[in-house]
Amino acid sequence: MNEPAPERRVVVAETEPGGSTGVPAALAERSPVTVVTVDAEGHLDELVDADALVVVDDPPATDGVAIFRRVRRADWTLPVVLVSEAVDPDRVEAALSAGVTEYLTAWTEDRAGELAARIEAHVRTPALDGIAQAERWEAIASSLAHDAKNPLNVVTGRLELLDVEDTHGEAIKRSVRRVEALLSELSTIGSAAGTISDTEPVDLAEMARRTWTGVGGSTERLRVETAGTVQADPEWLCLVLERLFENAVDHAGDDATVTVGDTGTGFYVADDGPGIPTGDREQVFEQGYGTTPEGEGYGLFVAERVATAHGWDIVASESEAGGARFDIGPR
Repeated sequence: MNEPAPERRVVVAETEPGGSTGVPAALAERSPVTVVTVDAEGHLDELVDADALVVVDDPPATDGVAIFRRVRRADWTLPVVLVSEAVDPDRVEAALSAGVTEYLTAWTEDRAGELAARIEAHVRTPALDGIAQAERWEAIASSLAHDAKNPLNVVTGRLELLDVEDTHGEAIKRSVRRVEALLSELSTIGSAAGTISDTEPVDLAEMARRTWTGVGGSTERLRVETAGTVQADPEWLCLVLERLFENAVDHAGDDATVTVGDTGTGFYVADDGPGIPTGDREQVFEQGYGTTPEGEGYGLFVAERVATAHGWDIVASESEAGGARFDIGPR
């Protein structure tokens, strides 16, 4: 005998609870969904024991994306589905880019079954939610990186006690350092897996100088040709610049001159090194791609991941000096 499907508790947020959209009533007709209707500005404690949140998106009266972000900032990871009576492709793109679980457009009451089925699917597999999935991945990656370093420390400690030929000992130590570096990158990639929504105007020139100093660059080798700001998370913008600077030093040498400047819509980082072959300019952003023996091949991959999380594109080309240039700006 088949067991009855578990009852799902769905919270519906709209400007007028029980109002004209018909979403709550239509959902309530589909068993086993129990619907709790709240005002769009209602308290988040209504989400206790909820399996999903449905927001009737009707900006500016009800801003479903803003509600979604407020829910995530409060550490609620339940699926958040936005519904609307109108089809606005730009709004749908903005909502999905922000990480909303799903956006159902052209809502009508006869689609209640479809909406309930979608909610049921997301409740069963909540990792489909972009931000919730990123948070879980970050936690897993950080935990794995932390736990794996303990046995590596044991290997390093025991190696010091063994009478191992210098050649073999150095090879083992290099391998241990490489694994430690990869674990560190794993943790970073996990942290950058989601969408970045909390941004602020950042002084690009100041950030570039500070980051360049942090990677050990000499002041006379950095040219800053910008006085503008970038709307970004300061910590993650620093990481993008750090990886681009490190890439320039690794491939162009310590004597390379690096330039940071404005473009029409964003900024660029360029150097006067040997440049990137035309056929490799997309491949350089791939995971594990690298051309230096000591590199891990994750520098530009991480930079691209963080750029994507900001809603930016990062494009490799040739600088005026014949070196590498990376343009970063909105998609």
